[in-house]
Amino acid sequence: MNAVMDRSTRRRAGGVYYASRALLTHLARQLRHRGSLKSHCAGKSDLLLNIGCGALIPEGWVNVDYQPTPGRSFYFDALDPLPLDDSTVRHIHCEHFLEHIEHRDALKFLADCHRVLNANGTMRIIVPDVERYMRAYVADDREFFERLVNLGGHAEPLRPKNMVCNQMFRMWGDHRFAWDLESLEVAARSVGFSDIRRSSHNDVEPAYAIDGQDWWRPFESLYANLRK
Repeated sequence: MNAVMDRSTRRRAGGVYYASRALLTHLARQLRHRGSLKSHCAGKSDLLLNIGCGALIPEGWVNVDYQPTPGRSFYFDALDPLPLDDSTVRHIHCEHFLEHIEHRDALKFLADCHRVLNANGTMRIIVPDVERYMRAYVADDREFFERLVNLGGHAEPLRPKNMVCNQMFRMWGDHRFAWDLESLEVAARSVGFSDIRRSSHNDVEPAYAIDGQDWWRPFESLYANLRK
């Protein structure tokens, strides 16, 4: 019993340590980047917002990420409210980002996106599609899983197929929730979006066409277009 308690205590201590380190990192980033996004967008409207941009940094967009590129994108933590005024954004692009936050945080994030969109605003969400993985698993679709044996840049081939599924669900702890169209629609409607439609790769108005072009994106992703 004492040994079990000792292990439990060590796990709790480790959890506190990592949570504290994450909080300090978050605060340091906030201090470093405080106000940059807000000041850049102050007084502007009809914005094009690219959230979780990564290396996808198109011209003419406000590109934001938790790890910004100096001079090209701005810092933003999705656990905080968007530092933008109501109804100042025309369109939001959000690609392979939503799966990185917990469901409860995703609801708050979607509600905040709804807030900043103008009356006719739209949002495009692209996430790994859990339905595709589930259907492929049940059908024992070996070709599907063989194409994803190095999902996420995994060095060793992910076999058997459940290893690929676990990689998509977990991604070394970076993935927090697996989405399908039904769960996305329920979440989006709950915060006020009026129209949620399944889409496909590059299926968006030309002005908003910034989908990532890597081969694996349309192969395993859910594309959805939302309207306020």
